[in-house]
Amino acid sequence: MGRRPTIDREGLLDAADRVIARGGVTSLTVDAVAHEAGVSKGGVLYSFGTKDALIEAMLDRAGKSYDRLIADYLTAHGDEPHAGAAAHVDASHREDRLASIRASALLASLVQTPDYRSEIQGYYQEFLDKLDTSTPSGRRALTAVLAAEGAFLLRGLGLAQFDDAAWDSIFADIREIVPR
Repeated sequence: MGRRPTIDREGLLDAADRVIARGGVTSLTVDAVAHEAGVSKGGVLYSFGTKDALIEAMLDRAGKSYDRLIADYLTAHGDEPHAGAAAHVDASHREDRLASIRASALLASLVQTPDYRSEIQGYYQEFLDKLDTSTPSGRRALTAVLAAEGAFLLRGLGLAQFDDAAWDSIFADIREIVPR
């Protein structure tokens, strides 16, 4: 019977988030995560195997967080017109700043890798295909989704700074675009 691992994967993912928040995705190395978490490089590799596996775990965790926000919104508003678009806008608004930095940085980096780019394109295509843009209200829903994505990415990539009040105001305006 082997020894139980004492390194917490969630703690390592938290450390990886902090590395990205501080220095961007280019600073994400196994060594940097190990240093941030206070463990050996071997400990990180034992937990994830490779840097790519660490990144995949980070994306998986980010996706689950986003999915929870979407599910919460749809539970309360799923019967409303354009609920999917409104849920996306709401989730983009509610993600915390660190989640925005992490998701934006990972997307910006991974979109350059053909396999990841294809996966990301597939996700967006599937989501956007659900919007009926043959109607004026469907086009408004699409506009709201694109505005939310733009705000989320600009903030996450550090290209635009918004305090909490401005962030809330921006998303109040975006929500008004989504037809009810």
